[in-house]
Amino acid sequence: MTPEEADNAVRSIAKKLLTELRSKDNRHTLRQLLDKYANQAKPLCPSGHEAWLWLCVWVHRVAEGK
Repeated sequence: MTPEEADNAVRSIAKKLLTELRSKDNRHTLRQLLDKYANQAKPLCPSGHEAWLWLCVWVHRVAEGK
């Protein structure tokens, strides 16, 4: 997987998380959603980092439009 493909995959996961977080039916906190989606992001996460924390950075980047 190229770096661009990995970035796109992480952005896709972050967008799904944000969509669920912003949903009117959402009853979960950001941390609960990070834990839920961390398993999907774990294979893309650099070693030595917690998947949920690394995903949190990406979620904030996507939310800011970067």
